[in-house]
Amino acid sequence: SDHLRTRHPLTKEDSFDLTFGQRSGTVMTPRQKTLQAALELPMLATYPQAPSVSVGDSDEAKKQKLLAMYQEFALDLHAGMYLTQLTSSRDYSDIHCQLMEDLTTLKLDQNNGQIIEFPLKNVSKVYRIVRNEDKWYPTGTGSIPLAHPQSEQIVVVEFMRRKLAFVFKQLQVSQRFLICMEMLIRRAQQQQAHKAMRSLTPTFPTQVRSGHCPTPRQVHDIG
Repeated sequence: SDHLRTRHPLTKEDSFDLTFGQRSGTVMTPRQKTLQAALELPMLATYPQAPSVSVGDSDEAKKQKLLAMYQEFALDLHAGMYLTQLTSSRDYSDIHCQLMEDLTTLKLDQNNGQIIEFPLKNVSKVYRIVRNEDKWYPTGTGSIPLAHPQSEQIVVVEFMRRKLAFVFKQLQVSQRFLICMEMLIRRAQQQQAHKAMRSLTPTFPTQVRSGHCPTPRQVHDIG
């Protein structure tokens, strides 16, 4: 579930610019290097292609470009960034988003005195739609008209009881956000599944004596 927390101060370094290569030339802190090292690609049946992929790239090169984009995005989001949100009343709101230290929780400051935390493991769906001249078009259907200067790329992160809609002007930026956010979500869900499996592991190893399974009392004595 979502949690309300007290307001956190925003850093002056935050920027409205969500672009590629934002960290180019910057020196990472030891903490950022640790976070980067912990970010491996989640397990997926098929991996999406990073927008920077070239026609002649090998499968390994494509995967490395995807990993680099994913790590850069996660570090940018961990540092905090401003994004434009489309509210339920179809108004625009500039909000501050930050990936928390565990890299599995999204923290949103909507400038109303409170911060809401969204566990990424609770996301049910993430997708992109296009808004063009007040009409809505789902992507992947082939029904989207030619790009219009006023068209908007909207990435929707859907929870069980709430949707977050982020607005972008540039297609490539929205694709980067969608791909990387989906991988962060998959990572959080796979970590949760791994924890659940570990909790089901018996405390004591199963041992068989005299052709039958030991009783709970025998297990306790064995341990």
